[in-house]
Amino acid sequence: MKSLKISPCVCALLLVAALGGARGGVVNVTVNAQTTAPVASAAHEAVRVIPQPKKLDATGETFQLTRGVTVTVADPRSEEDEFAARDFVEDARETAGVTLVAGKKRGRRSILLGTFGAKAINEALGRASLTAPSDLNEEGYVLSVRADEVVVAGRTAAGVFYGMQTLKQLVRGEGDAAYIQGARITDWPTMRWRAVSDDISRGPVPTVEYVKRQLRTFAYFKLNMHSFYMEHTFASEAHPLVAPEGGSLMPAEIRELVAYARRYHIELVPEQQTFGHLHKALKLEKYNELAEVPYGDVLSPQQEGSYKLVADLYKELDGLFPGKFFHIGADETFELGEGQSRDEVKAKGVGAVYFEHLRRVREILQPYRRRLMFWGDIALNHPDLIGSVPKDMIVMNWTYGPRDSYAARIKPFKDAGLDQFVCPGVQSWNQIFPNTEAAVVNISNFVRDGQAVGALGMMNTTWDDDGEALFEMNWYAIALGAAASWESAPLDVSKFDAKFDWSFFRHDGDELTKAIRALGSVNKVLGTGASDAEFWRNPFTESFQEERARALSEKTRQMRLLVEGAAETIIRERTRVRRNQPSLDAMRFAAERFDHMGRRMQVVEGFSRAYWDAYLNLGDQRKVRRLRNYSGAVNNRLREMAEELAALREAYRRQWLAENRPSWLDSILARYDLAIDGWLTKSLAVQEALREYEETSTLPNPQEFGLGSRPSADNEKRR
Repeated sequence: MKSLKISPCVCALLLVAALGGARGGVVNVTVNAQTTAPVASAAHEAVRVIPQPKKLDATGETFQLTRGVTVTVADPRSEEDEFAARDFVEDARETAGVTLVAGKKRGRRSILLGTFGAKAINEALGRASLTAPSDLNEEGYVLSVRADEVVVAGRTAAGVFYGMQTLKQLVRGEGDAAYIQGARITDWPTMRWRAVSDDISRGPVPTVEYVKRQLRTFAYFKLNMHSFYMEHTFASEAHPLVAPEGGSLMPAEIRELVAYARRYHIELVPEQQTFGHLHKALKLEKYNELAEVPYGDVLSPQQEGSYKLVADLYKELDGLFPGKFFHIGADETFELGEGQSRDEVKAKGVGAVYFEHLRRVREILQPYRRRLMFWGDIALNHPDLIGSVPKDMIVMNWTYGPRDSYAARIKPFKDAGLDQFVCPGVQSWNQIFPNTEAAVVNISNFVRDGQAVGALGMMNTTWDDDGEALFEMNWYAIALGAAASWESAPLDVSKFDAKFDWSFFRHDGDELTKAIRALGSVNKVLGTGASDAEFWRNPFTESFQEERARALSEKTRQMRLLVEGAAETIIRERTRVRRNQPSLDAMRFAAERFDHMGRRMQVVEGFSRAYWDAYLNLGDQRKVRRLRNYSGAVNNRLREMAEELAALREAYRRQWLAENRPSWLDSILARYDLAIDGWLTKSLAVQEALREYEETSTLPNPQEFGLGSRPSADNEKRR
């Protein structure tokens, strides 16, 4: 981001803005530069906003951010509107280089914001010949940008705030050439709740500051709910043994984040598991008696202590998370019926025992007057019992495979009269970079089918199954979910892609979106599954040689060209990005990991060919000594692999700490250390084999070296 040189006088004015903004109703905007008209093509530039407004007419006018422009709150008593104004002012300073100061009076040219009914708002809407539909919902807004006035109005403070988020994306140009694109917009969300669920239980636990970054960005895309997925990472005072020190959300942190989220019109929802996924607690001897099977994963419904544990946890959560919802989890209870509840399951059936547990949990939590959310996967296994679920509970209907239609999964809950959220996923788990090819289909089609039956909301999910995933790589899919749930289905993904560079990065063009889609297509290009597993797979095995290094040689080459092109784009375009630059660092890191993964396949395949060639021609010293390319002091490709991994290790450490607490990091870095050691050990082994060759004219069998069977003639032809 470009630095701004601010004079002492301006610094003083900024201080007045910070102090006075909390008391008055006006935030005054002054551009401290000579006014320069925008470029001639400004009036014809496309309006690019995510989510796409329901009604948008570009007028061709421009509102120039010249000296004397004011950002005015119609009701000076509204702290919420005043925050929305300050938030806009700060964003314009950071992304457009517009220096802002505070003032007391509304200027001749103004940006006016407030709720319908305020006299100033009604007059401004009249001047703009703009009226709000009578049925505009609570989060809807209207917006008018004319050459001499901007007005943003909503039925509630939330609507005003969302209108200001749209206005951020209409600001173009920089410094003294900054302006707002002319437009008339009427907009409202299609789905009431637009949510993200973030897994903070399987490795990464974000810092408070990073959660704040998440919340700000969620709000920018008009998401209004965030759920912490917690198995053992809530630092309970009643059960202090469960949460890991340094790797949990503390009560004071939760209070801080709840207050922060409220300013951005986001409800924080705790998801504390109440059935399965509780191994981190049940492995403790103190809680083992509550486990369905010894030291297992599932809480046993046969133990009254199970319900006391749930009651204790939620009593604390109720005091920390004000709001309408509790998410009780209750998915993937695979061990149910295998241990303490075996006899009851035999007598009643596993479905009946499962639903009875849900009813017990609901009964315990009824005094808190919350609507309870639960994952719907187990219920779908027992369609005959879905009708027995209390109608005040909400089904969190999740599935992640890309499908043309999700109607069959949605219908059972709709027929039972249950409210439901559709819950797609960003496809980040077990991946070096999210599989956007799958995510685009899963998110857009699942949300489309949810809207068709009036689903209450959408909750986009992120998971950290192998403990490695970095959230910063997820923003494309997060924004896609936001757009799909706010807009009316079906979402036009091609139009979304055309706008994402500007909306997310404040970058003209679509090069960075293409780079994201390239990185997200690696699974498809290679035809493989989880890329993290591929990255850590032992390369010195026969199966790796046959199934990966040799079989995928051409696809590997194509993949490397693809990700290197993405990395090159990121490097080239970085200086033109004014918003969300940290995502570029995460993208580049993913590209470098993919490239190393491809290099590894190629190096091992080449090493296998060279070694076999030497082994089959021991009398040809020239061929044998070519192995020094893989073990020599100067050209050592095996050691080079270790060096690349060491650089990736340090890059990963930096990326992790930019988001997360140090807890768990060492367990991931240990994987890098082990892989580095493997390459160095193999390099030394080759050096030793070559020394022995000089004395004995023999080499160890290639299969003993983990180099697979003899390459076929087809392998040779491919080279």
